[in-house]
Amino acid sequence: MDREEPGGTGCGPQGDPPPPAHGDPPVVVAAVTNAAFEEDPPPYSPPDPKNVHLLYPPFPAGFSLQQMPIVYQPGPGHGVFPPPGIPAVPLPCAANDGQPSTGTSAAGHGQRLPKDYMVESVLVTIFCCLLTGVIALVYAHETRAALGRGDMAQANVASKKAQSLVLFSLLFGLFASTTWVIYVLVVLYL
Repeated sequence: MDREEPGGTGCGPQGDPPPPAHGDPPVVVAAVTNAAFEEDPPPYSPPDPKNVHLLYPPFPAGFSLQQMPIVYQPGPGHGVFPPPGIPAVPLPCAANDGQPSTGTSAAGHGQRLPKDYMVESVLVTIFCCLLTGVIALVYAHETRAALGRGDMAQANVASKKAQSLVLFSLLFGLFASTTWVIYVLVVLYL
């Protein structure tokens, strides 16, 4: 009976393969290492929101789920599609000539795209109220980003917030300017 060496696999001392016999070809052993990972790989982290557009590109203008073709492939145990007696016709699809839509939503319901208020936000930031003007700029940028990725709901919400902040900044700036003029006139003439 063969006796196994401690710590080995029984093929030779310390688990080495047996030496080649006299007529056997030489055995070539290659080892590959990954120099990039010398330690454990980094833990999982979700994708960076700033780079999500690289992973999930935005839908093209005029895209809707109603335009997607429906492909049905019956599996085992399923009936025939379309059922007998009903002719196979393509599903209706909205015509898209490749031109970007202007002034209507992607679904084509006659709904207008929300305004981003970027110019107004810049003007009220410079001339009226710095704090609320900068916040209006943030919402104006958020509106543009939502429009770019086709998220109409988020674009509408951000547009309404930007509009409110622009209006507030304008009214606050007018109030502050009027108050300052009155104060100066009162101090000079009294």
